[in-house]
Amino acid sequence: MPLTETMALPNITTTRPTGAIVFHEQRREGGGGITYHPLDDDAQGTRILPGRPLTVADARALLETLLGERTSELRWTPANLLASGDEALVWTVPGTVRPILFRGKKDGPIRLDVPWPTLVFAATDGAIRLAAIKSRGRPTAHTPLFHAPLWNVYQDGRVCLGSATVPPLDGIDAMPGYESAIFDTLFSHGNFRGNLVYRQDHGETSDRDHVRFWRELALAKTPRFPNAALVPMGQRLATWLGLERSR
Repeated sequence: MPLTETMALPNITTTRPTGAIVFHEQRREGGGGITYHPLDDDAQGTRILPGRPLTVADARALLETLLGERTSELRWTPANLLASGDEALVWTVPGTVRPILFRGKKDGPIRLDVPWPTLVFAATDGAIRLAAIKSRGRPTAHTPLFHAPLWNVYQDGRVCLGSATVPPLDGIDAMPGYESAIFDTLFSHGNFRGNLVYRQDHGETSDRDHVRFWRELALAKTPRFPNAALVPMGQRLATWLGLERSR
């Protein structure tokens, strides 16, 4: 079916066209192909010349042009950025002492200065997954993961954001906004109670003991998170990200 029969085309003012994109239908096998063709002007009009298959680079350049986001500006890649795609970013935040906030029942929020473990953020637009690692250096695809020992995090690492908001994931500039949704949040409840090794009863840590664990770290002014308290996820980084199958 011709394109003009299914959608209204905007009025476009252009200079002399130099190329055309052609969509090909394959009736027997289904689907189709896309090719790019240069154009040639002569006395008889404009002719479409033989073309070539559209490459991934061609498609990306076309999309960026249509969205108005194409730029030749170089941008520095942060050292903690592990992987990036059109719809996702993965990075680490090194463990350090910073506040953690819990929703209290009587006396208002509980604020404790505690050592956080090194966390792996896997963000898509409006969503976060978290995992912890024991290594302080840059992780690899084979780095084993541990559950983030935090409330509001499910067993697979998905974060319940609740009323927290995050910016559109439109590049590395959005990373601080996603970090703020974790480090500045008021944790309200435990989603997965098997994410911490501390006075566990049948493999679970109660919400009360969870807060008690962080209180003890704060009172002792422990400079680093105790890795012995981390619970293995049973996955390596590449598997968790869906880059390879689990073994």
